[in-house]
Amino acid sequence: MSRGSRAQALSATGFDRTAGTRRGLLAAMLTLLALALVVPELELPGVTWDEPEYFASVERIQSWTATLFEDPATALDSAAIQTAWDPQEVRYYNPHPPVYKQGMAATEFLFGRYLGPVAGYRLFAALMFALLVGAVTWSVAGVAGAVGGVGAGLALLLMPRVFGHAHIAATDMPLTCFWAVSTLAFAAYLRRGRTSAILLAALALGLALGTKFTGWLLPVPLLVWAILERRWWPWLVTVLLALVVAYVLVPSAWYDPVGAVSRLFEESMGREQTIPLTTVYLGRIYDYAVPWQQSIVMTLVTVPLGVLCLSLFGCADAIRDRAILRPLDGRAVLARLSLLQIGFFLGLMALPASPNHDGVRLFLPMFPFVALLSGLGLSRIHELLGARFDSRQAALGCLLLGSLFLLPAWRQNRHVRPYYLSYYNELIGGLPGAARAGMEVTYWYDAMTPDFLRRIELELPEGATVLGWPSVKYFEELQDLGLLREDLRFNNELSSSYLLLLARKATLPPPLLEVYEQVQPILAAELDGVELAGLYALTGPE
Repeated sequence: MSRGSRAQALSATGFDRTAGTRRGLLAAMLTLLALALVVPELELPGVTWDEPEYFASVERIQSWTATLFEDPATALDSAAIQTAWDPQEVRYYNPHPPVYKQGMAATEFLFGRYLGPVAGYRLFAALMFALLVGAVTWSVAGVAGAVGGVGAGLALLLMPRVFGHAHIAATDMPLTCFWAVSTLAFAAYLRRGRTSAILLAALALGLALGTKFTGWLLPVPLLVWAILERRWWPWLVTVLLALVVAYVLVPSAWYDPVGAVSRLFEESMGREQTIPLTTVYLGRIYDYAVPWQQSIVMTLVTVPLGVLCLSLFGCADAIRDRAILRPLDGRAVLARLSLLQIGFFLGLMALPASPNHDGVRLFLPMFPFVALLSGLGLSRIHELLGARFDSRQAALGCLLLGSLFLLPAWRQNRHVRPYYLSYYNELIGGLPGAARAGMEVTYWYDAMTPDFLRRIELELPEGATVLGWPSVKYFEELQDLGLLREDLRFNNELSSSYLLLLARKATLPPPLLEVYEQVQPILAAELDGVELAGLYALTGPE
């Protein structure tokens, strides 16, 4: 094998030192671009369903941390740790391990006074998204050059559903970042053998374990990759180190680690009984499990069409080398690694016991690997042009074709702002086409934007009674956060004077569905003529 071929093989996942300065610069530029786009608009999407519980948990963690410095013995008592980190009375709403909340606590403490409390909490998700964009750029640039790296970073940046989660203080964006970084670092170690790579893989895996139950599934595709590479022992080292990281970062496990993990698995595997969230899919309401192909369909209709096309070009790298095990070409390694991760998630979501509610949120960690393939695809186009034209013509042609694929995604991303989680692509006819096809148009209260809430406050008289659907508790939490007037009285009674609902059709009982479909709202949050949230008069003004 030639020296050049060996160098290419060793750069399989973007951690090779070759052209490191350029890769670092590209990754830094895309990271800063992501921050510049997300941070100024952190408060534009409405507070989502889960966020108030996470905010309250962060406050308990911050209070416990202050006590730790003032009175360590009191703070380290098992009862005090349980109260602060894992109170049983809110586990139904907030059962997740605390790593993502630790990040939120840090960003709120450092920047909340400048950004505002909601944006302070959400800044951690924005930072994780920016880090993820940089990692994707760095990895692809190492095997496919600057064109591929920039293409991959932009592809991820221009996925509205992913971009939207960068604005939300929840588990999903941190987990997505940790999942991708651990995967890329682990694969890099198997190709290069650098200690720093396996330590990074273990750290990121430990953070994933400490963020959400889904993180405990990551060792499965890592093990498959280790078997394909015929080096299983680094997997064992990575998992053992990750367990140590998770143990250190999850105080509720300090006194009973086995019990903590057991509860997490028991609650997560029993969600069909504890939280049987319903889903609308192709015009039918499913109580929990949906048809096996739902995740495939949702991927095809929620990723911008240009990004999907580029990712298909990128798949060619996975099959052009006949070697199945330990392929020598770094591009093939990265493409196959991405396909493994995509296949893992699509297979996982097809299982009858898998929850499939909330759009693509539950398999969000899959999408960085779609972006990796997109970057490889754009690089492949550049190489094909370079084989027929001189370098300047090839660069210009790649720029034009890249713009053809990615500019529509940019326009769509800006168009749906701030309703990123309601995005559907051209294959289904955008959001209007998705609504006609019987898909869920919104699900997580992000449509209750600050602007919409201000319009509601101007409309409602003092002391108005409001049927808040689907969750009265959510609107009361908005009042506690100072986002809605305290004089408004929310309940679940049809005798109320007003109805304020989220258009999550799977939750609407027949009387409210009839109102939504047949009655003109007083005010509405709309995208492309599709109502996402609405205020209705039920018995006339008070």
